Order: sequence, then structure tokens, then C-alpha cells
Amino acid sequence: MRVWVAIVLLVFAATAAAHDVPPSVVQFDIGRDVVDVELQLPLKELSAALGKDSTLASGLAEAYVLNHLHLRSPTGVPFATAVESWRLSHTDNRNRVSNDWLVMRLRARPPVGADTERFTFDYDVIVQTVVSHKALVYVRRDIRHGLLGETPQAIGLIAFQQTQLTVDGSGGSWWAGFVKLWQLGVEHIAQGTDHLLFLLVLLLPAPLLAGRSRWGGARPVGDSFWNIAKTVSGFTIGHSITLALGALGVVAIPERPMEVLIAASIIVSAVHAWRPLFAGKEIYLASGFGLIHGLAFATTLRGFNFDATTLYTSLLGFNLGIECMQLAVIACVMPWLLIASRTRAYEGVRLAGAAVGAIAALAWIAERVSGQTNQLATVVAWAAARPSWLLVGLVVPLSVLVLLVLVGAGSRDETGRPSA
Repeated sequence: MRVWVAIVLLVFAATAAAHDVPPSVVQFDIGRDVVDVELQLPLKELSAALGKDSTLASGLAEAYVLNHLHLRSPTGVPFATAVESWRLSHTDNRNRVSNDWLVMRLRARPPVGADTERFTFDYDVIVQTVVSHKALVYVRRDIRHGLLGETPQAIGLIAFQQTQLTVDGSGGSWWAGFVKLWQLGVEHIAQGTDHLLFLLVLLLPAPLLAGRSRWGGARPVGDSFWNIAKTVSGFTIGHSITLALGALGVVAIPERPMEVLIAASIIVSAVHAWRPLFAGKEIYLASGFGLIHGLAFATTLRGFNFDATTLYTSLLGFNLGIECMQLAVIACVMPWLLIASRTRAYEGVRLAGAAVGAIAALAWIAERVSGQTNQLATVVAWAAARPSWLLVGLVVPLSVLVLLVLVGAGSRDETGRPSA
């Protein structure tokens, strides 16, 4: 069935491009409790169907759409449908004679006793009057099937005398969707080099004692572990709060200032790794900047426009994915930090790691403020596309230090004197 639909859509797309006939597009965002429908209607064809200029009669356009679009439960009971918003849009496709569009969003709620897994879609907007018109139908988001908006799934074609379509999502599961969101969280933090860099640079001095203006010897292992755990927990609490608030639309910061602040947080953690600025108070630093990082995480979910229940499920899965990846990175690095911090050579590793973080952050700031890339940012972007290199660059020198510690320990007898 899907192969047939794909073939039909490809054939129609080629025909439409040749004849300059822009089709309508219908996209479903299917949540647990509601179905959001986005219509992209070519204004010229819509005006022909309405018999007048739809740009001056938005109320008429809304009433027309509601009269010609219906979602029904398997028993035939209609969903309660309302127009949420509409706007005019313009494209620049030279292959088409019409590039003006009415983009309308509707929200449909199933009747009592019905759900959103399976419904019938009755639709004859424009095609009732303009018999040559077509509408392409997609499912854009449905976490039960792992659809999060990246690649909408074509499910059918609406045309004259072909105005009904069954949408069947009963084969999916909310657990599969939860796992998909978890995977998205893992990928997001794995690819978010700036987020990882902030945390790793902040942890570089965590196993050390602080003097008046410089880092000293190693902390006891228990104290080091506790300090690292507090720092990571502070970051987790901070970004979890703003991830939820940002995804719900309660708090929002423009993207560019937010990205600049994230880069600035790396510089602060780098300076702290050079000289103790917040010794014993790393949890507050991690929590404060975690709030900023959480808003960046929220941008991934904010555009989904899920209903409340689906959004909460998404938040939980996505945040758990972030935490699992974050903890995996810490688990890889922490043992080496604890052991290597007991060597004199660790100072060089700490300073070099802080310098790399600061240089990368400065490149990001320059790029994000000016909007133009630079050679240093290009190198950073190349490295950022390979986040595993970040771990390798940190773990390898730490491993060498650990090996030196073990070799040195093996050359001593039980009295602590060099063996014969």
C-alpha cells in the first residue's frame, strides 16, 4: 500500500511540476488526545473555490474549510474541529504560476469513547470546485510511529471523487514513541558538543583542592566523587527545569542570544579550571548555566505542538535520553579524572583542556554574534561533528597518566621504597 501511495505521489508531483499546478498539502500531527491538521492551500485555487478574494474574507475561508474537512471516528461520529490560526505565505518557485498560500492550522478532538489511532478523513477543500486540483496528505508527527517531523510520511492523495482517506495508526505504540524520544535525547546531547564541553571543562578541577588563588593537590576519593556528583546533579536540575518550561512555551529566549550565553558558560568554566572562582560552589555554577542549556534543549520539542499528554511523555523520554548520555560520558571520564588528578602531570591536562574549551567558545561567540563563520569556527564545527573525538582527546592523556601511576606503584615494595 505504501509503495503504491509513493508511486502515485511521485507521478503526480512530476505532472504537477510540468503543468505548473501547485497542489494543496495536508499534514497531520497526531497526539494522544488531539489531531492537529495543517493545511497549505494555494491562494489562487482557493479563491476560485470561494468565488472571491480569500485574502479579504478570512472568516469565509475558515467557514468554508470547516464545512469541507471532517475527521470521523470508526463509528462515523465527527471529531470536534476548530481553526486555531491562519496566515498568508509566499514561496518563490519559478515552475509554478501561483506562489501565494493560505496556511491554516486546525485542532480536532475525538468524540467520547474514541481515540486518535484510527479515523476517517473526509476532505474536498478546493477539489469540489476545481476538479483538476489535488491534495497530498502526510502524517508529519506521530510519536507512536517514531515520526517527529523530520520526514513526513505520505499516506494518500485527495482528488475529485476521491475525497475520503482512512488514517490508521493502530500498529504503533506509545512505548515505541517514548523510546524514540529517548533516542532523540541521546543524539541531542551526543551531537551537542558545546553542552558536553561546558560540563567536561567544569569537571576538570572537581577532584582538586582549592587554595587561595590556585588549584592544589587531589581531594580524597570520596570527596571528589561527591563534588562531581553535586556538579552533575546541579546541571541536571537546571536544564530539566527550563527544558520543561521552554517546551511548554512558558519561557523563551531568542536563539542567537541563547547560543552566545551557552558559549560564554564554557569560558566561565574554563577560567574556573585555570583558577578557582567558585571553589566548593560548582553546583551553583552548573545549576545556573544549566538553566540556559535547558532552553536550548527545549527548542527541539517546542515546535512539535503536541497536546499536553503527548508533550509530557515527550519531555520525560527526551530528558531521560539526555541524562543517560550525560551519565555515560561522565562514567567514561570520572575514573580517569580521579586517578590522574593524583599525578603532577594532571595540571598540564587541566590547563590544556580549559584552553581548548575557551578557544572553541570564543570561536562560537564570534560566529554567533556576527552571523558569519570564521576559520577557527570551521575547525571547531569539524570537530563538533565528531563528538567522540572530544572524549578521545580527554581520555587518552588521562589514560597515559593513569598508566604512569600504575607503573610507578608497581616499582615500589610494600614499604613504599623502590624495589631492588
